[in-house]
Amino acid sequence: MPQREASSGTAFDNYDLKAVAPEAEDPTIRFAFDFPELLELFVRIDAEAGHARDRNRDRGALAIGFVCVALLYTAAAPLLHGEHESMPFRILGVAAAGLGILGTAVGVFGLRNTSQRRRWLEARWKTEMLRLFHFQYIAARVPDIEAAAGQEHLQLDYRARRKEAFDSLLAVMAKTVTMDDGLKKAVEPGAPEPFVFISRQLPAGGVSSATNDLFAAWLALRLDWQLAYCEAKLVHRSTKGHWSPCQQERAFSLISWTCIAIVVLAHSVLAAGEFAHKKISWPEPVVIWTALIALAVRALEDGLKPQREVERYEHYRASILVSRERFLAAPDIQIKLEVMRNFEQVSLEEMRTFLRTHANARFLL
Repeated sequence: MPQREASSGTAFDNYDLKAVAPEAEDPTIRFAFDFPELLELFVRIDAEAGHARDRNRDRGALAIGFVCVALLYTAAAPLLHGEHESMPFRILGVAAAGLGILGTAVGVFGLRNTSQRRRWLEARWKTEMLRLFHFQYIAARVPDIEAAAGQEHLQLDYRARRKEAFDSLLAVMAKTVTMDDGLKKAVEPGAPEPFVFISRQLPAGGVSSATNDLFAAWLALRLDWQLAYCEAKLVHRSTKGHWSPCQQERAFSLISWTCIAIVVLAHSVLAAGEFAHKKISWPEPVVIWTALIALAVRALEDGLKPQREVERYEHYRASILVSRERFLAAPDIQIKLEVMRNFEQVSLEEMRTFLRTHANARFLL
């Protein structure tokens, strides 16, 4: 089966939870992938996560910018030739100091348990728990889905049992709403399995046409969609107004090399002036300014973590490709179920890695 192609736009539209794939349109198995209650909750929390993420990054950039401006003004003192003692420059100095204090306060404020960063991570944890539950339940109840194919009363029974399990998940999530409680425990290495309340069924027998349809839909909505998402995150172009991690990583690298070049050039000019017995005063503050800008960029990079994001998506993509190859090559239903369930564990660990990465992010200069 060829790998599904997806544009970077559709890769971010959560088509996996919407069951938007030709393979999932078959009415005999559609009921297993169609989960309106979960999707409605997911969409609401996903919007909250997006807003919190944007506010967190905007405030982080603002905090770093304020402190950087204050330091740049202080470093400019040698160029003012005493004029910084005049009233206008004193006022500017006080304003710069105020910006520095304000920027530090905003940065420290972002480390609180109620900060936008924490709200973003908590909301993202909830959305990914919902996604994981949806596909964990499918992987655990394949025999039920196979038996209910084309049987309306069995499909209603499946939905009822799934709703009971979903309510159990919501009860767990309702008790673990803070970073210091459930989320912190969720990201710890060796954290307990969060879906123990989902009982796993053993395969009932051979592979039927309904089972083949189910596997095809799962492959399209789970592996292929996740793969398309990773590919979209690893491209060198913006998507929906946001730079990809690869773009961010390249931009930070370019700025760093530019700062190095400026520092080398300024020192060369200073050395040339010494050989020519000419006093050149501007290279010294330029070197300091450049160093401060490089430090600010490094602080911004530490808040966004693009290098870690690229590494995470590359590793996850490799895991998806291995799972996809194993799934397609699996000779029987037992092996296919093993691949499905193992991939859900891989996806769970990927979520934990994401949360650990950004829980330690700091926008501080």
